[in-house]
Amino acid sequence: VANNGTIFLDEVAELSLPAQVKVLRVIQDGQIEKIGRTGSMSVNVRIIAATNKNLASEVNEGRFREDLYYRLNVVPLDVIPLRQRGDDILLLFEHFLEFFSSDLGVAKPTVDPKAREILLNYKWPGNVRELRNVVQRLVLNCTEKITAKDVSNPMILHNHILTKDESNFEDMSSGQVLPLREMERIFRLRYFKYVRSISSSDSNAAEKLGLAPSNFYRMCKELGIK
Repeated sequence: VANNGTIFLDEVAELSLPAQVKVLRVIQDGQIEKIGRTGSMSVNVRIIAATNKNLASEVNEGRFREDLYYRLNVVPLDVIPLRQRGDDILLLFEHFLEFFSSDLGVAKPTVDPKAREILLNYKWPGNVRELRNVVQRLVLNCTEKITAKDVSNPMILHNHILTKDESNFEDMSSGQVLPLREMERIFRLRYFKYVRSISSSDSNAAEKLGLAPSNFYRMCKELGIK
């Protein structure tokens, strides 16, 4: 129990309404009931909650309790998305590059200036978490130098929009041409996996894709995604 400490509630907007009631009760009464025990115990915690949604709008839509919203909204902090933080992207990139190189016991690769330009222009929908994963993949796949071609690989930056020079299909290593239907299936599979990787839950992924949860689960099953 984080008694006399701090508890971090990530993606608090994804809490179900019954779960919101329980959180509200803890905040109001300072009491919790541990699983497997009878009776309540007192706790004193500082709560930090985070979400990428507009909670005021969620309240208006009936998806988030108004009383819990006002309980949590004591000192609101708006964190701008990574894509708007300019050179911070490269500072964080260098930090993670140093970390994963050391963690994996490999020499830290150098980074081509054109690769840095791509990183700065990328939209980073997954923010710092996506950047961290991208750096880890690059360290695993690159040895001495990270080039623009390495960064532009769809398996590295899933949402990267290729420039005219980067979109030459003749550069594909295998030279194999797949039927359009199969290529669409591969793209959909990769894209679904990517959206799930940056979502807090399957329902959140379905919402980002603009799909009803039932359709999302059906399409995942068709693609062989468990």
